[in-house]
Amino acid sequence: MRNVRLHVAPDAMLEVKFLSGVLDSVSAHPPVFDDQHSFTMTVSDGEMALDAASLTALVNHAFDYKGSALSDLRVTFEDGHLLQRGTLKTGVSVPFSIVADVSATPDGLMHVHPLKVKTAGIPTTKLMSMFGVDLDDILKGRPDRGITFRDNELYLDPGRMLPAPETRGKLTKAFVRGDRLVQVFGRGAAAYAKASGNYIWFRGGTIRFGRLTMSDTDLKLIDMDPKDPFDFFTARYNDQLVAGYSKNTPDHALRTYMPDFNDIKR
Repeated sequence: MRNVRLHVAPDAMLEVKFLSGVLDSVSAHPPVFDDQHSFTMTVSDGEMALDAASLTALVNHAFDYKGSALSDLRVTFEDGHLLQRGTLKTGVSVPFSIVADVSATPDGLMHVHPLKVKTAGIPTTKLMSMFGVDLDDILKGRPDRGITFRDNELYLDPGRMLPAPETRGKLTKAFVRGDRLVQVFGRGAAAYAKASGNYIWFRGGTIRFGRLTMSDTDLKLIDMDPKDPFDFFTARYNDQLVAGYSKNTPDHALRTYMPDFNDIKR
């Protein structure tokens, strides 16, 4: 992918500057693009960003499980830091706020390091010392959702926080740039130095779209309006397909030109 605004959920979007990886089927059948559970995606190189609204949606989804102590989460950015507000349930519900630094660990996780933590306006370190407990005692991790707490530090697996398909890849950098959380995998955007245009390009192997099954695949979804990033909604791709057109190349590849999802008349 290159220059794609990828809708991963109705309320969350990844701003993909570049992404290179592999789709692997979870069965003996080829990956079916209409069924996001039919394959996994392993990212080798990539750089993508999340704005506050999309990050808020994904964080709320990740912490929406039985027994979670956090709710009503809101994420913003401030002076190069991540600012998270919400409600902490510890018998009673109290508001909290966290100012944190974001980085990548050597094993590819996102490390959210709290700089300031307040609950009901009281610094949490003082509150915890009054009761002799750690943050780990209150907030329980869910590794299956990409959430782990260790020694009052939060570690996130970005791939596990996304909706299907299951996404894998080693995070090499994570940081706040302006009003975006940036995530870099492998070489990041350096891997696309010679590329141009806005597109999603499937090459090699076999893949199925709707009734079409393509082997030795060379299928490129191309932005009809390259002045801005390619706005693509995976779950609604057929709407964009119908509104666009396709052309075959002399070597039997397929080029499909699509309008941005947000430009399609509802």
